[in-house]
Amino acid sequence: MRFKFLVIFSILVFAIQFDAESQEDAKLSDQYQNMIEGSETFEKYKVIPITKVNSFGQIMNDTISTLKESVSSAEKAKSKAETERDSAKSQMNSLKSELEETQAIVDEMPFLGIPMSKTTYNIAMWSLVVILIGGLVLVYIMFLNSYRMTRQAKKDKELVDQELEDLRKRSHDKQVKIKRELQTALNKLEEQRR
Repeated sequence: MRFKFLVIFSILVFAIQFDAESQEDAKLSDQYQNMIEGSETFEKYKVIPITKVNSFGQIMNDTISTLKESVSSAEKAKSKAETERDSAKSQMNSLKSELEETQAIVDEMPFLGIPMSKTTYNIAMWSLVVILIGGLVLVYIMFLNSYRMTRQAKKDKELVDQELEDLRKRSHDKQVKIKRELQTALNKLEEQRR
């Protein structure tokens, strides 16, 4: 911003000086023309009064000193603008390097004590999330499979328990029947012995 301002300022100073120089050149040329036209002619020579030549010389010396001052102030303004431009460039370079360092610091993230870039960090995090989701899905599938197997085992156990209970009842009934038959046979045998 300062650099642009200095460049515009320098251009304006040069334009103003150029305009002033062209006006002074016009004044000098007009005065010279007036001096020549206002002088007398002797054969092929022009006779110019010394007062006019001295006056013109004084005006010319004033104009030359003014132009020298203008050139010197323009050179000073130019060197000042160049100095400020160089200063602005060095500031810009230092700011650019600071920005790059800050950007590098901002782009790095520590993961388990290891510095890594944000993209690597994002890839690692999303990979970890995908692995965890995959593990969760696998555990859920294993849970469903175990749940189905447990339900089937419970049903099978209930069937086996029912069959065992039926077998016990039948076996108990058989034992009771056999004991009765045995008792009946013993009773008959005892009656026969009597």
